[in-house]
Amino acid sequence: MATYPKLKDDLVQQNLNNIAKQDPRLEIAIKGDGSGKKDFSMGKGSSAEADRLGKIWLGDGAKKTSGGSWISADGTRGYRPPSAKDSPFATTGTQANFETYEINSSGKSVKVGNGHLNILD
Repeated sequence: MATYPKLKDDLVQQNLNNIAKQDPRLEIAIKGDGSGKKDFSMGKGSSAEADRLGKIWLGDGAKKTSGGSWISADGTRGYRPPSAKDSPFATTGTQANFETYEINSSGKSVKVGNGHLNILD
């Protein structure tokens, strides 16, 4: 017999699979780069590509945060638009971030993944 939590988990996984099929970089955002690290590279793209991927990543109902980032309706995915970064990992000097969160037992968001897309323009 299917239970509500099982059905909900199945729908979440189906949604993530559909997101991953849209672009290989989004698949990396979901699965990581294989290093097992929380922070990882998703490759490169233009600012326009980053924003297009960000909209797919967030899905319908996303909300803008006070800091200019975006969070998905369910609170499990975040997108930070391209901005200048002073980091050895920001090979182009500008990155967009695709973040993954888990909601803990007290209802707080805990960041578990942070994909960096280096911006070419």
